[in-house]
Amino acid sequence: MLLAIKLAIRKMCPDFIWKLYEKFKYKRWLHNIDKSNRIWANSSFMRGGIETIEIETVNRCNGICPFCPVNVNQPQRPYAKMTEKLFRKIVDELAEMNYKMGVSLFSNNEPFLDERIIDFHRYANEKLPEAIFWLYTNGTLLTFEKFIEIMPFLDLLIIDNYNDKKEINSPELQRIYDYIQKHHEFDERVKFWFRMQNEVLTSRGGQAPNKQGMNDRSTLNVLCILPFVQLIVRPTGEVSLCCNDALGKYTLGNLSTQSIAEVWSSEKYKSIRMDMLANGRKNLLLCKDCDFICYTSLETIRKRP
Repeated sequence: MLLAIKLAIRKMCPDFIWKLYEKFKYKRWLHNIDKSNRIWANSSFMRGGIETIEIETVNRCNGICPFCPVNVNQPQRPYAKMTEKLFRKIVDELAEMNYKMGVSLFSNNEPFLDERIIDFHRYANEKLPEAIFWLYTNGTLLTFEKFIEIMPFLDLLIIDNYNDKKEINSPELQRIYDYIQKHHEFDERVKFWFRMQNEVLTSRGGQAPNKQGMNDRSTLNVLCILPFVQLIVRPTGEVSLCCNDALGKYTLGNLSTQSIAEVWSSEKYKSIRMDMLANGRKNLLLCKDCDFICYTSLETIRKRP
């Protein structure tokens, strides 16, 4: 009924009136998000808590996704692979903090390019039994055996199947897909996403290859929640601004020489958060060109029984 009424009103409205209405509605939506994010940011700032940590163990991806600034067709970052010693240091510190929030052993990479990824998940699960673990993969290196082996350590696995024909990319993925259709215990824990190879997504701080010059809007007047809730660790231990800082243009500390608490409460981090609260995105590199808006709450991920 509401849709029918909306369509009827649309037919009666002149185009310029409707465009004004849509523009007003969009601005109102952004205003509400900004208001909500400011409440969330202030609350997180006062608590001083990390809600998600992404640990990138190797800085490589085998994907050709044109929306990603680190796809294989782009200039590659200097190769780096996290040492096991550094990985254990980070996880052990989280355990000492009694960390119970989100852990992702990936960031801007394909996690299964690291042959240790399952063992790393096993260790992190042992040390952080109440944390929430999730993983994204393009599925190209995921075998059925690896799937069965890693799932006890994951609350959520998202398989991005990039195929413009919406076909499953390999016999191994087909086997996994068929398996999860028959085993309903995976209904909430495995998401098999059929995605277009040439999607245009967010601007990634103005770095997305297939969105260059497309974002002609001025800087979004919306506070970004990411610097208040998210810790992104590169394989070297260096900490980036957020998940959209794929090339590590910001370095806010180094966990190979500093503790998590030292980096999270550092003057660099505080300065960025205060600037974001006071001035929004306009003064911050990457942020001023970024159209990222919505952050997914951990509440959408169900903890394993």
